Amino acid sequence: MSQRVSRSDVVATTLLFAGIVSLVVALAWWGLVFGNVAANTSLSIQAAVPCLVNTSDLCSLAMSLCGAGHWFGITRYWEGLFWAGAALTMAAAAFQFVGARAGTGSQLGGKN
Repeated sequence: MSQRVSRSDVVATTLLFAGIVSLVVALAWWGLVFGNVAANTSLSIQAAVPCLVNTSDLCSLAMSLCGAGHWFGITRYWEGLFWAGAALTMAAAAFQFVGARAGTGSQLGGKN
């Protein structure tokens, strides 16, 4: 028996892939910037964890005080990429939930 892939499954998979990629890139970007910040300022990596999701005054100050350059030339981190990845992942979950609900409603009693 072959099973058709619905459009909502394709959309959910695409959103999930884009969300995970965005989250991984945001985490790597944060790690590059704040690893350098931690190496060149008194801000520890543990203290910089909140900077992953929110650029506070402390995060901005630490990034601006960090004078050493990266080999990629990256000096700033933008938390918007993290939130975009989270939103895409949540949208994928919503599509999966709606698709699963629609699939169970059409097969009442387990019969086709």
